[in-house]
Amino acid sequence: MKLPPPKPDHDWSHLRQHDLEETWDPSITPHLASTYEARLNLMLGVVSRLAGEGGRILDVGCAQGTLGLLLAERGFRVSLLDVRATNIAYARARYERGDVDFHVGLLDENTPPRSDYDVVVCTEVLEHVPEPARLLSQLASKARPGGHVCLTTPNADYLFSYLPSYGKVRQDVIDTAEVNSLDGDAHRFLYTREELITLARGVGLQLEEHGFFLPAWLEGNVKTRYVHRLLYRLRGDIVHLPATIPDAGGFFSRRLCTSQWVVLRRT
Repeated sequence: MKLPPPKPDHDWSHLRQHDLEETWDPSITPHLASTYEARLNLMLGVVSRLAGEGGRILDVGCAQGTLGLLLAERGFRVSLLDVRATNIAYARARYERGDVDFHVGLLDENTPPRSDYDVVVCTEVLEHVPEPARLLSQLASKARPGGHVCLTTPNADYLFSYLPSYGKVRQDVIDTAEVNSLDGDAHRFLYTREELITLARGVGLQLEEHGFFLPAWLEGNVKTRYVHRLLYRLRGDIVHLPATIPDAGGFFSRRLCTSQWVVLRRT
């Protein structure tokens, strides 16, 4: 996976700046690089384990394709899908090796054309869509029977999230949310653990695993970003911290972690 050259295009430049901060030059925003590394390592481990050797993986809403490209380099067969053509063009420009196919568009029965994936991944997308049950059903339809859907989304029970969760927010807020879905920057802390699991079970998916991850100090919240910067200047490297905290799904992780992940199985 490589860093593509710059282009005089706003969307391309936006993606490339994210890529620089997250992967190539951690000195720009060390806390963001630390967070991204921890998130990526967690997801690489979970998805690799679920897919099995040489498994087939679909990444829906893949953005610049980091997770999928790295999985392809590890020997998995990967499909990348995003609604934005620039995202897929950027992912193609990063590609170096592995079995990858690229798709532009909204997820439907024909996009991508396959429906036999071992794992369907959808990270930080669910909080952007007005019909989450529909998206979950579509994700499930792309997994083979017995296959898995792996999701991440912000944690509405996070200590510093003050907005109402999905079960409490007004319907018009949900209905009009998705001007924002074609970009992904404004992630909403929309779902509690219970709301997320209820939605998934409502479309026939079975819960296998759930966890909270990315604690506040890793994300740079409560001003810990300044500590990240200081340590980077002193050490010349980002702070390598685990994505989770010891109490797994307990009270402290529910309140202190910004995100949650869930593994669901299609029957």
